[in-house]
Amino acid sequence: MPDKRWLHHLARGGLLSLLFALLISGARQISLTADEPSHVTSGYTGLASGLGGLWTLPRRGHPLLIDAWLALPIYVSQPGIPLEQLDGWGEDYGVFVEAFMARLQPFERVKLAVRAPEILLTLLLAAVVCRWGSDLWGQWAGTLALGVLVFDPTLLAHGRLATNDVGVVALGTLALYCTWRWKRQPSWTKALVAGIVLALTMLAKASGVLWVAAALLMMLETAFRRRAEGHVLSHLGQMALAGGVSFFLLWGSYGFSWGPVPGFPCSLPAPAHWEALSFQTRSADERWVFALERRKSGVWWWYFALAFLIKNPLPLLIGLVFGVAVPCRPSKSRWVTLGLFPLLYACTIMWKGLNVGYRHMLPVHPFLYLGIAGGFTQCRRRLQSMLAWRGVAGILGAWYIVGTALVYPYEIAYFNELVGGPDGGYRYLADSNLAWGQSDHILDAYAEAHPDVFTDPPAAQFRPAPGSYIMNASYLQGVGLGDPYAYEWFRHREPLAILNHSLLIYDVPPSEGGWFAQCEIPRAPLSGAAIVEGTGQESVRRARFDCTQAWLYPGGGQEAGTYVLDRALLEEGGWHRLSLWPAPSAPSDPFVARHLTRARLAFGHAGDAHRTAFALYEMPPDVVEWPVCPEAYASRGNARPDGLADSDSVEAPVALQGPLAFLGAAAYAGGESLEVETWWQATEGPIHRPFSIIGQLVSFEGETYGMFDKLAMSPLTLLPGDIVV
Repeated sequence: MPDKRWLHHLARGGLLSLLFALLISGARQISLTADEPSHVTSGYTGLASGLGGLWTLPRRGHPLLIDAWLALPIYVSQPGIPLEQLDGWGEDYGVFVEAFMARLQPFERVKLAVRAPEILLTLLLAAVVCRWGSDLWGQWAGTLALGVLVFDPTLLAHGRLATNDVGVVALGTLALYCTWRWKRQPSWTKALVAGIVLALTMLAKASGVLWVAAALLMMLETAFRRRAEGHVLSHLGQMALAGGVSFFLLWGSYGFSWGPVPGFPCSLPAPAHWEALSFQTRSADERWVFALERRKSGVWWWYFALAFLIKNPLPLLIGLVFGVAVPCRPSKSRWVTLGLFPLLYACTIMWKGLNVGYRHMLPVHPFLYLGIAGGFTQCRRRLQSMLAWRGVAGILGAWYIVGTALVYPYEIAYFNELVGGPDGGYRYLADSNLAWGQSDHILDAYAEAHPDVFTDPPAAQFRPAPGSYIMNASYLQGVGLGDPYAYEWFRHREPLAILNHSLLIYDVPPSEGGWFAQCEIPRAPLSGAAIVEGTGQESVRRARFDCTQAWLYPGGGQEAGTYVLDRALLEEGGWHRLSLWPAPSAPSDPFVARHLTRARLAFGHAGDAHRTAFALYEMPPDVVEWPVCPEAYASRGNARPDGLADSDSVEAPVALQGPLAFLGAAAYAGGESLEVETWWQATEGPIHRPFSIIGQLVSFEGETYGMFDKLAMSPLTLLPGDIVV
């Protein structure tokens, strides 16, 4: 068989060149993302101030190695920025970042300079994956693994940004590759090299300890598996060397400091490093997150599983299933190597990971590439004579490449076809999964071309002022804003258009709502001042009623308005069958649900220290239909008819000698219960005398089954034309 290594070298050179071009070109086109200023500022502070810059670690949770690497071009060109004189130095890191970035304006001038170091680390990762695949399964596997990497939208999206997300993956993957080389042929030199790279990994990001744990477990497994060779003590000694070197270098990077760490019972070496790790843990519990139309502070165990399913291209997921599940016979040691770290990392991040972006799952991606390449390579010889093999591989490859190309260079917003592609992703995830600031220049251009468009949150949240609005999709979901409910009204409407997969445009018509009716059970959620603030209208009509006993249609339903319900009256909707989409919350009381059938959920609030949880339902005008009674009978109020023969037949509406006219009645059977609704319309108001509606359910024999004697609202609430049920 002719030697085809030259062909693989040519293909790999082309793929690496293509990767570099995609990263550089994309880095020029996208705007500054949310976390990049923080990383650059921290890195410059570390370079300029040395150990004096460690004050940033407990305030942001990231070690300085990669940040310093990112800021190196800025430091070389501008080494004299007076950091100690900037606002926020040593106290408020957010203020300090703003003051520092002001020295770099316009940022477009330095954008590529601070992103180039991360691009180099991305190329390092690509080279390591390619080499590891070749060492595991041969040249073809290395080339295939590299090809899968080059067109991975998540890697492309973050491999060009001035953050530490891909940098730590590059160093961590290199560390595990060095550990794997030690597993194949243990030596003191290889253990030393692995220890050095593991130290760099820990200095790259707080999560670096997970790579160290995986590497030491790999070494321990090797020592146990090869114990029959009689080198257990030597192997354990080399493992201790790797761990000791990594710890020594880590400690030395912090000036061999020693001190207390909040949350730990005793003092520790390199306390700033562990304070950073503690900060990340606390952030996971405190951060406001969004997924599947739900928002909370904390962690969902299923968050990253969902993100894995919808943020990765379907061809990659299909290839992974094929690569892992095909009946091949790989070495157990190889699969322990490839499976240990992803399993450890995935379990940890699902338990305590920041639910802010799928980018935190990037550490497992090199093993996806290797798993796909390994599975396909080992089955290639068995299937190479089948035309179906080449056809399936070609279709998957073309699908994979085209899907990534269509979203380039805004791969941050990539979502697969399960959720409707990139334009459908905003309904499922937010933050760095979708809109991380990469399209800010497009937003600015749109606002300049449309000077009347609103770019700020509406002052009246319940009823925004009419006009056109454009917003970041993450802001829509309440992420990245001081008030997570700033755009809540828009969340329950379809956008007019979507720009760049992450900018949403809405057209708000003039408000038709003229009243606010609150259910008082278990409590009325909104004060009068809150309604005025939320609607921007001083004269909005406000009414209250007990929605579990009666229903009020202000103005007879001829004018649009809004109902306000305590969230205690709603129940979670669960999940739609065969869908990733959650069913909406709905009233648990059938009576309430019947009268909100024509209404639309317009606003939801989970409650906080200042306000109870509530939901707003907007009712359109002229949709109220009361039941028609084909036969109604009337008799004197001081007499109870023994039968219908002594009563007069009348047609609704029936005018009475009181403040209400009878409109009709309806009955609803459910199991062994029966609900009877009577409909009335106010003929005068407000009514300053007490009265109630008395209803009795009787048999033909005169036996009373049930009685109602209540109005369920203040008579002062009623105005002429109101309908009471």
